[in-house]
Amino acid sequence: MHPSRQLAPVVFVMNVYYTGLGIARNLHGRGVDVYGLSSERTAPGMRSRFFKGIYMVPNGRDEPAALRRRLVEIKQYHMEAPVIFPTRDFDVLFLHEYRHQLSPFYRLPQNSAVTCLLDKLELANVARASHVPIPATHACSSHEELERGIGRTAFPVVVKPRRAYQWRQRGAWEAVGARKAFLVESADRLRSEYQRLAPVSPEILIQEYISGSDTDIVVCCCYINGRHDLLAHFTARKLRQNPPLFGTGCAIEAVRVPEIVPLAKRLLQASGYSGVAEVEFKHDKSANKFYLIEVNPRHWDQHELGSLVGVNVSWVAYRDVIGQTPAVQAPVYQSTSLYRWIAETEACSLILRSAYVQIQVARELSGQRGGRLTRYVSVACSVLAEIFFLSKGHKIFGIFHLRDPVPGILLCVRGMRELFRILVRYAASACGAGAIML
Repeated sequence: MHPSRQLAPVVFVMNVYYTGLGIARNLHGRGVDVYGLSSERTAPGMRSRFFKGIYMVPNGRDEPAALRRRLVEIKQYHMEAPVIFPTRDFDVLFLHEYRHQLSPFYRLPQNSAVTCLLDKLELANVARASHVPIPATHACSSHEELERGIGRTAFPVVVKPRRAYQWRQRGAWEAVGARKAFLVESADRLRSEYQRLAPVSPEILIQEYISGSDTDIVVCCCYINGRHDLLAHFTARKLRQNPPLFGTGCAIEAVRVPEIVPLAKRLLQASGYSGVAEVEFKHDKSANKFYLIEVNPRHWDQHELGSLVGVNVSWVAYRDVIGQTPAVQAPVYQSTSLYRWIAETEACSLILRSAYVQIQVARELSGQRGGRLTRYVSVACSVLAEIFFLSKGHKIFGIFHLRDPVPGILLCVRGMRELFRILVRYAASACGAGAIML
């Protein structure tokens, strides 16, 4: 790539998937060039017209020192120090660890308080001290501590890593069953799960479970500056997660939830954090109380949803980081309109997962041949109803965009290829077990 002659600092985005594409779209047309940093050549965003260019870089999770060297190398192509936005916890940790080496070359958007927010136990302590409701939380790092914890635990509980990235490290994700967190109903089950987790993650977090559905999870999405002023915010609720309960939010709706804004602001101020953040709560309807679940101290997948209600978190963050004074942005919700962000891949996966479960139940309940067709028609109607529900309102898709069709086409090709593999595996498994029941 040739050196950039643009006077405005460029932006480097440490991912070219949902989150990175959202940042590039939010900054498009504002006189800012956005470059993607990617270690994956097949990512759909590699062909997006919203990126000025793509730099191939080492994976920061596996080769952080090599990534640091590469970033210093590519800085020479740009006159002004670029703004660099992380999109994953590993990116946040990388920028924190190499802050002193990179700060002469880059504008880093977060301060050192990220370590507090990424540590769920420390976050819980800050929340309690700030009078922000949080489920009862304690850590266990040995069998002895586990037994003591069981003695003061009311089941069911949620088991999660103390730091989310601990379960995302190489080898650990498979060992924990590709789960971000999971529900445990009994002491015996907790002991069994800990026996499985201890070799890869000896320290776990045990947290009181707040009952409710995925739609009871709400988020305050915001940008807070170095003086701890809330410069931009909007609120939203999750409609669907894949998998349900503890999965990735694949359908999010912008809604007015004014109760959580002061809670999020107070928490971020108490932690000393400045930067982009998503603060997640769960609404306990029985107590009419919002409990803190976690904080993402970075851009997250659904941040682009804010643009539908008049809040461009990326633009506010960019202007503040380069030393300008952005105007405060507050959301404007329309009671007659729906504003949604959809992760097409995850949403399709959730629909297929649900259909598969319903089909399995239908097969088990099939007693008489005459009732089978009715049950399968019911499954088809359920799938169509879900598609219709998700298609309502004004939408932003994670990848698909009318002005940028190539990433969507690539995603569709990849999805069809993966679906074909799944169907082949399913057919092979069914044939191995015997004739497929219709």
